[in-house]
Amino acid sequence: MESGIKRAEQMCRTRSSIAARENSRLRHQHGRGPCNIFILDTSSSLGEEGFRQMKEAFTGILDEYANHQNIDENVAVITCGRHTEFQRYYSNHYEDIKQALDNVEIGGPSPLTVAMYLSLESLKRDVSHSYVMGSFHIHPRIILISDGRPTDFTESISDDCPSNETERDASHLLDITRHIGKKHPIFCIPVGRNPDLRLLEFICAQSRGGKIINFRESKQFAKYSLNTKIASNLSFTMENDGNDRERIQTSLVCTFPEKVFTEMDLNDIYEICSKKFLYQPIDENTEVENDAYEERDPRMPSLGSRVKRGRDWRYPDQDKFGPGTVIGHSKRDGWLNVEWDTGSIHKYRYGSADLKTDKFDVQVCNEPRILNDELIATGCNVTRGPDWVWNDQDGGTGNIGSVLHVGSDGIVLVQWENGRRGTYRFGNYGFFDLKLCDPFSPEVTRYHLKKAALNSSVETEACTKGDQDLASKSSNDKTVEMTKKPILHVAKGKYFRNDIVSNKPSDIDTDGPTYPCTINQWLWKDDNGHWNQYSREVNARINQSYKRDPNSSVIVTIQDQAYRVVMAKSKQINLATREITEVKLLKNDSSP
Repeated sequence: MESGIKRAEQMCRTRSSIAARENSRLRHQHGRGPCNIFILDTSSSLGEEGFRQMKEAFTGILDEYANHQNIDENVAVITCGRHTEFQRYYSNHYEDIKQALDNVEIGGPSPLTVAMYLSLESLKRDVSHSYVMGSFHIHPRIILISDGRPTDFTESISDDCPSNETERDASHLLDITRHIGKKHPIFCIPVGRNPDLRLLEFICAQSRGGKIINFRESKQFAKYSLNTKIASNLSFTMENDGNDRERIQTSLVCTFPEKVFTEMDLNDIYEICSKKFLYQPIDENTEVENDAYEERDPRMPSLGSRVKRGRDWRYPDQDKFGPGTVIGHSKRDGWLNVEWDTGSIHKYRYGSADLKTDKFDVQVCNEPRILNDELIATGCNVTRGPDWVWNDQDGGTGNIGSVLHVGSDGIVLVQWENGRRGTYRFGNYGFFDLKLCDPFSPEVTRYHLKKAALNSSVETEACTKGDQDLASKSSNDKTVEMTKKPILHVAKGKYFRNDIVSNKPSDIDTDGPTYPCTINQWLWKDDNGHWNQYSREVNARINQSYKRDPNSSVIVTIQDQAYRVVMAKSKQINLATREITEVKLLKNDSSP
């Protein structure tokens, strides 16, 4: 059986190489715009109605492409059924492409895996290309119009029937689409009598920005490149990262005062702006290789570990001065794949043997993932939810997992404490296999402390220096002592450390001299339950971050100790001791 699979894969790859050479030879007919490979399911399992839906969706997309000649979409077509082959190589001659479909008939099996293999070589840079619109890069993509019911690709089958559809065939299809999806989006348009929505959802979710498209909304999907071009014009005028819908709408009105946008256009533009990281160029540093979510080296931080910039950080603000999550161990020895809380993914060095020679771009930390407007995100911690049907994959009730990847349609990838990984539903068609953990709960704190402890012997030196480097950047390059700081206590307007009064100027307005509370005055609660005002300088820094984004966090330094103030959660975290205290905001002149 295994040898049969390998032979079939090799045959598919050979056919893919031949098709790629033909695509390259016909470069003169290529469009200059984004590259699209359509895989059209023509198998008998669709039924006549499904076959009609498939053709209607495909021709509707081509008609819409023709309405926007300035985009110049590049289209290739693979049919999958009785004959699985390229019907058209890359071209922008849309009418000719539609005519080629006239001779295609319904019938045969559904070797979707073969069709995906055929597309492989034609997705590569020497055949296709990424289309650049401003700061947005639209990468070659696959549009699968199918009922999502694959049949065996290792042998010839005369027709399609339920007995020919097995879990093994679905597994093979998911393997190849996972491989393709690391770099390319896969969009699925379900058609037919009874499409397997669950499989199609998984295919989209494990790709780079793919999603399910209702076949009735195919024409709207065809405007995605056009709306991306519009979004690229906005990216230079928006101060935020595109997560503010009202700001986007205002920017649209100012940039395109005479253009009318439909509600669906606005939704597309907002989605594109809020997911800019999907449109970054794929280069050696940002590309996540195949099997990216693999744990290869026990000396490295385990998947799901939270990290921040370390002692040997040499990059610009890729991390936006915040934490991220380890999503995999690179095949390159000593490198990690990290997804920052901003959504960008990069590779970093993490030494594991000799501190004198190894480099630590990142270090393990215990800073939780704080959600903004998302329902769930990479780095969140989860346990089994109300719709759990996966036995003891999580190691048992109450065990905690870390989210490594969030698909666009409610499918998430989770790494559990027992080392197992799996994909689960979180909102997919209303099902929740998982529920979120409180990031400040004792259980989650212990979970991350345990992860950090596993790497403490490797990066002790890196952690100590890294915390201070990060703190010093947020306090006008003040020097932070290398020794561990005790917790500060306040009494009668003075700081006491080890029963010795500090003569340093106070960073917090306390019960000593009183000052009128400003319009936005932040306060923190001490061990005695008393609320204390931050100093004017620190308060101004917090307010500056709060004004920019109320859901952000900011690092402040008080008496040479670094704290992260999480405004949305009303928490203050001591970066050295991990002690959490409450903070609050007063917006009036009343006393605390």
